[in-house]
Amino acid sequence: MIRYLQTRHRLLMAAMVLGVFLFFCFAFGVASVRDPYQGIVLVGAMFGLVVYWARPEAMVWIALFYTFGALPIGLYVGKVVGPTTIYVWHVVTLLAIFYLILLVRPRFSDYVPPGIFVLTVLLYTAVGFENGHSAEAILHEMTCLFEMVAGYMLALLIVHGDYIKGATQTLVATLWFSAVMAIVSSSLGLRLTGRFETISESTTGGSVTRLIIPTTAPAVAVLAALVAAQVLGRVRPATFWAMGVPSLIISLLAFSRGTLIAIAVAGVVAFLANPGWQALRRSATFAVSSMAIMAAMVPGALFLLQHSKAGAWLAHQFAGFSHRVLSGVTASSLAVDDSTKYRLIENADLTRAIAKAPIFGHGMGYAYRLAFGEDSGNDQFSFDSFTVLLGTTYAHNFYLWWLVKAGAVGMAIFAWFALRPVIRALRSTSKPAKIAGAVSVGLLALNIVGPNIEDTPDSVVFGMVLGAAMGLANMARTRPDETSDARPDGSDVADAPTEPLPVLVGVLEEPARSAKHSPQSP
Repeated sequence: MIRYLQTRHRLLMAAMVLGVFLFFCFAFGVASVRDPYQGIVLVGAMFGLVVYWARPEAMVWIALFYTFGALPIGLYVGKVVGPTTIYVWHVVTLLAIFYLILLVRPRFSDYVPPGIFVLTVLLYTAVGFENGHSAEAILHEMTCLFEMVAGYMLALLIVHGDYIKGATQTLVATLWFSAVMAIVSSSLGLRLTGRFETISESTTGGSVTRLIIPTTAPAVAVLAALVAAQVLGRVRPATFWAMGVPSLIISLLAFSRGTLIAIAVAGVVAFLANPGWQALRRSATFAVSSMAIMAAMVPGALFLLQHSKAGAWLAHQFAGFSHRVLSGVTASSLAVDDSTKYRLIENADLTRAIAKAPIFGHGMGYAYRLAFGEDSGNDQFSFDSFTVLLGTTYAHNFYLWWLVKAGAVGMAIFAWFALRPVIRALRSTSKPAKIAGAVSVGLLALNIVGPNIEDTPDSVVFGMVLGAAMGLANMARTRPDETSDARPDGSDVADAPTEPLPVLVGVLEEPARSAKHSPQSP
């Protein structure tokens, strides 16, 4: 515009623009000095604008790393707004979704399933406020469910927009960074974002800390995807190294039995999605080779690191994992396990609450049990701020928990939202879609004992897996020539390399596509 003005007018316009810029710089500095939060907001807004101008899809990479990265606790920034807390990664994730919507321009039908579920959550949120439930509990539960929907939309847009490569590279970098940070935290005591629990020294021979960091849920999903991909086809060793090793480290330091559940269910579902002798052979070979490698690596590492601090730390970690995970899945161990007893008590209380309102539920924030703990006199578990409020509304069995909140009506809507992409993915001809469906079923099974949907940011992971399954299934229906599992000559590609899909599932290197577009020799 300035180019078409006369010289004097152009000079005046440039001076006005410079004056406005200097004024905003001055206001920016004043706001930053008076209130650090205002300064952070202004810096973030400017950064988001620059990213949008330069490369909008880069916001996806930032969102994935900041949401799932194992960062020091001081970098996990949030702002308390009334009874809830808004974290920076919430804003970054929403910006990534908004940018992708502008780039991808999804169809209206893509908004329908998550939109209906969001309306359902809002309805039961209103019911919770109407019934006088705790505002903090209501908003906490609503936020977790909205995070799941945000993850669903983010993954769906990544797949539809073909931004898979960048998401994969970001995921690999996040896994390795978090694995290193978890090792440093476990060995040196660096405080990271997440939950830390100390395992009894009498069972491990030393102090062992259980680390549950934001990367734990993505690591479990990646391991389940690797197993499902191996059942459906070959996975390159480089892929196991790039994604499997850091995921295994993070999962081992979490000492979670839920990892075994998700992996086992995903493997079984992947086999049922494509049954046959080849799948059975690949599964058996993978299981035997994995056990052989672990049997050789663990004693070898302990032998090489003996009489050292690193060796002692490693021995304590393996002892803790063996005690809590490997030995903890036996019937005798589960019978005396405190966490199992806790879940049984929860399930009994949930069942009684469901019977009071089985159709429409009690609304969000409903306390299905009284405050509990030693000081409350109700049971043998510890008494703290969690057991006073959120512990009375939280439950490890997500399905019973959702029945309490939303009843049979809400459960039917959730089943439609969650099972629709799973069924489409497992019925498609695309191996990546089947892998996504298998991982989704694994996480759905895990929600019986470990509620990913009720925890943050685990809920984002669950939503992303569902969104990836829906996106890949849609691609298989709209572009069947690019997702077919058959070569142009009709031969089988069951043993073709199958790579883990970004966005926490698995991507398949399409031999049919490469054969189709390769130059034909005369």
